[in-house]
Amino acid sequence: MIAALRRVLLSCITLVMLTVFIFIATEIMPGDALDVSLSADEIAMIPPERLAKMKQDLGLDRPAPERLLSFLGGVLTLDFGKTLISKTPVTAIIGYPLRNSLILAGAVLLLAIPLALTIGIAAAVWQGRAIDNIASTGAIIGYSIPEFVIGTVLVMIFAVAWPVFPATITASTNDAALTLLAASPLAVVTVLIGSIAYLARLLRTGMVDALAKDFVERLRLTGIPEWRIVFLHALPAAIVPSLTAMALYAAALVSGIVVVELVFAYPGLGQELVRGVTRREVHVVQAIALCSAALVVALNFLADMAILALDPRTRRA
Repeated sequence: MIAALRRVLLSCITLVMLTVFIFIATEIMPGDALDVSLSADEIAMIPPERLAKMKQDLGLDRPAPERLLSFLGGVLTLDFGKTLISKTPVTAIIGYPLRNSLILAGAVLLLAIPLALTIGIAAAVWQGRAIDNIASTGAIIGYSIPEFVIGTVLVMIFAVAWPVFPATITASTNDAALTLLAASPLAVVTVLIGSIAYLARLLRTGMVDALAKDFVERLRLTGIPEWRIVFLHALPAAIVPSLTAMALYAAALVSGIVVVELVFAYPGLGQELVRGVTRREVHVVQAIALCSAALVVALNFLADMAILALDPRTRRA
């Protein structure tokens, strides 16, 4: 119980520190929304006092500490403010894109985890044999190739040379989840290849270490079937050390598939982030960055709780 409360407190402190860091990082961005919305000629024609009044109306002249306190207060109430120019609530802008990115990441994980488990276990059980060599080589290749290259190759094959799937996603931002997934098979496969490669290598390493432990050898000497040793004893021992890395990778999928979303015009957070940076909409960039950071902290916390539940040594420590 004390360990769980300690991790809750540590997660809250981490999130507060990340919030302050995100605010500082976005504040040092060059220019602002007014500079982007007006051309250089228009800014040159506007009198300085009029330009100062426009910045005041948009709140761009407020001191940084005051804006930081306002930002922290908005985060506590899940109110990220409004865009500077159009006055649209930020939550309305990032709501559906956040859902869409979570849908894409969730679909990839639902497919990647069982496939990676199968490949990692098979490669570890038959270590040094043909299946291990094939799996290890394929994992290295799949993880080394950038996702935009994989996406481009898939588009050239399955959308140009053999037009089976559309090159870009035609679904709308607010379409249902199944409609969105049905329109984005190439995007799912692009992220899936790298995910399977990473998770399979991670699980293979853990399984190889677990199968080399003394307790596994003792279990074999007692006559327990090999499949029971692999799935009931070695697999849990291999997964526990990898939970944190797997949780961080799952969180990184949401914030790290920007390139894939741009390649396939997927209506997720990636496009909104690029659009927000281009327009210097600080509130949008801050909200997206904070959502990504909160997801990383939350999944890392869940991984810590799972380790506490599965590993008695951690609880005693």
